[in-house]
Amino acid sequence: MSISKGRLAQLGEHLPYKQRVRGSNPLAPKGKRVYSCIPLFYKSMKKLLEYLSPIEKVLLSFVLLILVGACILCLPVCTTGGISFVDALFTSTSAVCVTGLIVLDTGKDFTFVGQLVILLLIQLGGLGIMTFSVALLSLMGGSVSIKWRFTLQNMYSDVSKLPIRNILGRIIIYTFTIEITIALILFTQFIKRFTCTQAVWHSIFHSVSAFCNAGFSTFSNNLMDYNGNSVIILSIAIDIIAGGIGFLAMSELFNVKSFRLKQMWKKLTLHTRIVLTTTTILIFGGMLLFYILEYNGILQTLSFKEKLLASFFQSVTARTAGFNTVDIGALREGTCLVLIFLMFIGGSPGSIAGGVKTSTFAILWLFLVSRLKGLRQITVWERALAYDNVERAVTLVVVSGLFIFFATFILVVIPTLPTGEFLQSFFEITSAFGTVGLSMGITPKTVPLERIILCVVMYTGRLGPLTLISALTMRKKTINIKYAEDHIMIG
Repeated sequence: MSISKGRLAQLGEHLPYKQRVRGSNPLAPKGKRVYSCIPLFYKSMKKLLEYLSPIEKVLLSFVLLILVGACILCLPVCTTGGISFVDALFTSTSAVCVTGLIVLDTGKDFTFVGQLVILLLIQLGGLGIMTFSVALLSLMGGSVSIKWRFTLQNMYSDVSKLPIRNILGRIIIYTFTIEITIALILFTQFIKRFTCTQAVWHSIFHSVSAFCNAGFSTFSNNLMDYNGNSVIILSIAIDIIAGGIGFLAMSELFNVKSFRLKQMWKKLTLHTRIVLTTTTILIFGGMLLFYILEYNGILQTLSFKEKLLASFFQSVTARTAGFNTVDIGALREGTCLVLIFLMFIGGSPGSIAGGVKTSTFAILWLFLVSRLKGLRQITVWERALAYDNVERAVTLVVVSGLFIFFATFILVVIPTLPTGEFLQSFFEITSAFGTVGLSMGITPKTVPLERIILCVVMYTGRLGPLTLISALTMRKKTINIKYAEDHIMIG
């Protein structure tokens, strides 16, 4: 049965394509229909990005990086014996969040390509996707919005008044200068044991991992074989401290031209003074406690030099990095509690490290001392701290503590773990939240559900405090109504 040309034209007039109605053309080839969806997808993503706040864009960028990293690690070229998606997701999350917790041996279970992917995830996660994106925009002459400027300054320092390009330039120069220097020092030691190519790779990997406070190692037993090598231990410790001290503090130290300690100290800001003092106290205080508690324990068979190196290194790495020169699973319970305390505090603001930060701990300590002395104002070095800082510090510590408590509770009640491992679970959760990566050995024993929980904890620990502080800073609400004050009994 034939149809006339006029009749066919009439039928075509009722088609969406003829009526110029938005939608797909049913008569178009399948490939063209797929390509026609690309502009629609682009417009949808553009509207979504315009709707999201700067801090929400940061959160989304980390999620996307984790998912992309997990998909790449699932490729056969990345592993020696295959990997499940959950394990790939866990490894990617641990690398992006610079934690260092592992379910697979980085040196044995991953190929060179897989290790390279992990290293790139560590570097990108450490410095932040937003830092690289803004840096590229700046280099290409693109403009950076005021919201992005505020978010970036909140990430690295809410007291910095430097232009955005100066901040980015200093971050990148500072990062790569330290990483290259430490890599060259490590190369002089690894070349004694490995070939030139292997020594170069091990040096670069450990230098980047240490500076980013990740704790990933290409060695199966981490750094336990180098406990007596002072060059490697001290170099990595300095690398960890440099990455965890904060970009603002290190930038100020580099700009100080006087070599006299008294004059140099006067030129530093209050923020840098508090960070340096608190970091020094925590390092050497943790070192002393570790030495005393484990003198007749795990340090018993070591020489005096090795005891000092192990105590110092574990005090440094416990706050942020996650490297170990001793068996963490064999530590005494008192020592584990000390490490949990250090992991909860973490590094300094504006750094790659996690935790509630050294300045938060210092503010709470100064607040406690002031109240015990009966003082209403918190003063330090002839400066008075703003009460907003105290409110933010208290809020951050309370929220972080409650989050760790509930995460530990969930991990403990899951019946897959053996009973009586509360301390191990508490240690693991705190390590994940502080993005440290130290483990008592239960992470490889976990089931997929527990690994997903740890992924959520690592992600929250890496970005949660930042989100909280930004929300408290940017979303303050003013209430014109004032109510009468009342008192309740406390204590």
